[in-house]
Amino acid sequence: MTPRGARGLQFAAAPPAEHIFYCAMAALLAVLVAAGFAPTFFARGLSGAGPLPWAVFVHGTVGTAWVLLFAAQTTLVATRRIAWHRRLGWVAAAAAVAFVASGAVVTAALERSHGAEQMTWRAPHLFTNGAPLCAFALLVLAGVLQRARSAVHKRLMLLAAVVLLPPAIGRLFAVLDVAQLSFATYAAFAFATAVYDWLAHGRPHAVSLLGAVALVAIDGVTTTWLAAVGS
Repeated sequence: MTPRGARGLQFAAAPPAEHIFYCAMAALLAVLVAAGFAPTFFARGLSGAGPLPWAVFVHGTVGTAWVLLFAAQTTLVATRRIAWHRRLGWVAAAAAVAFVASGAVVTAALERSHGAEQMTWRAPHLFTNGAPLCAFALLVLAGVLQRARSAVHKRLMLLAAVVLLPPAIGRLFAVLDVAQLSFATYAAFAFATAVYDWLAHGRPHAVSLLGAVALVAIDGVTTTWLAAVGS
């Protein structure tokens, strides 16, 4: 039986194609994060740049760990190693907590470095860093709380992974001189699960659709607000 209030949130057991979709999305997100942050984080030493502040280093390290853990989690589910998936899930949850906490420290330090800048200029920059971090935290928390409902759980976690994409593709696309494609690419990733749901199940899952709309709205507000203050 479907729990009361859960109608519209449940799909039938995931077909093999769904496992392939989630594994492919996790792998692609990991590749893009690695490519985007290679010059400034993963291969920083090759450029002769100095060491990163400790909070930035921790933030990048635990963020990388979470992305890799997410990829591992999708593989464990696809290969039916559910017990390991559940055990590793708590490690991923701890990494998410560390990522959010270190992100808050990095954001606070960045805001202090702005000194006496007017709030009309500082506010959109605070939103740029704070809103995605909050979205990630809420999506992961919701995913943990909904772990008994796999259809909801995995869509929330994939959306949380997608939240991490804009900084990576922003850096990567700037190097490739296609920065104008950043927003469209992010939107494509955000709505990818809703599109898959529509193709595979005949309708988008409510979490996939509403989550994608929220993430794209946050990024759209960020882009528009920064442009309005000339940043």
